Amino acid sequence: MTTAIVTDSTTTLTEEERSRPDLRVVPLTFHFGPDETYLDKVDLTNEEFYRRLRESDDFPTTSQPPVGAFVEAYESLAAYDSILALTISSKLSGTFESATSAAGMVDVPVEVVDMRSAEFGSTLILREALRVIDGGGDLREAKRAAEAAARRTEVFFAVGTLDYLAKSGRIGRAQKLFGSALDIRPILRLEDGEVHPYKRVRGRKRQMNALVEGLAPFVREGRRFHFGHIDAEEAANELARKLGVRDPQMAEIGGVVGCHVGPGAFGVACL
Repeated sequence: MTTAIVTDSTTTLTEEERSRPDLRVVPLTFHFGPDETYLDKVDLTNEEFYRRLRESDDFPTTSQPPVGAFVEAYESLAAYDSILALTISSKLSGTFESATSAAGMVDVPVEVVDMRSAEFGSTLILREALRVIDGGGDLREAKRAAEAAARRTEVFFAVGTLDYLAKSGRIGRAQKLFGSALDIRPILRLEDGEVHPYKRVRGRKRQMNALVEGLAPFVREGRRFHFGHIDAEEAANELARKLGVRDPQMAEIGGVVGCHVGPGAFGVACL
């Protein structure tokens, strides 16, 4: 029994992963005002997107893929016996609902998993499913592996400002981190697919130290790490060094997630 995977564009993938015949990516959409619409990681490079984010008078809005985009992706994998769909957290986007609705419109069996994560966190979860599939596992086994990874994956990220989260409306329970003190540097955490406050410190050095301290137990447990950033590769590499992670997996965060946390953000997922 062969199983393919469909995910959305907020999952960070390598070029090798994107080129797999058993994997499809369905892009989310972002809009700069009413007249400019782009597909995430398709129509603009990350560099182009973040330049627009800094320069545009319109703050971008994002939208989930239409149901039809998932139907098309599922139907393109009709040669496989089943499909596992892995989506961004349902608390951050309606993508899970689109993927689920589309699953009832095709003949091939489809199971949909809410990864309760995004970007580099989703990467670790998806790779667990791929590991099972590549080892000959079936849909049920791949789904079980993805669900277990989703429960275990931790995501922390540091931002220079909460302005982007506030503008996007995705600030969630991190609202309490707002403050007027000079050079406040928030640290946020994804818990059960939602943005939660972790710590609020003053200054970049204390922010980095707080991250290292919070992640130390996961280092001792021997967890796997994946780092992400927006125009902050130096900070992400510094975090990896301080955690003792050699040859860290590193990726730039795409526009749909990036417009919420803003340039200068960096973070890590661990599984």
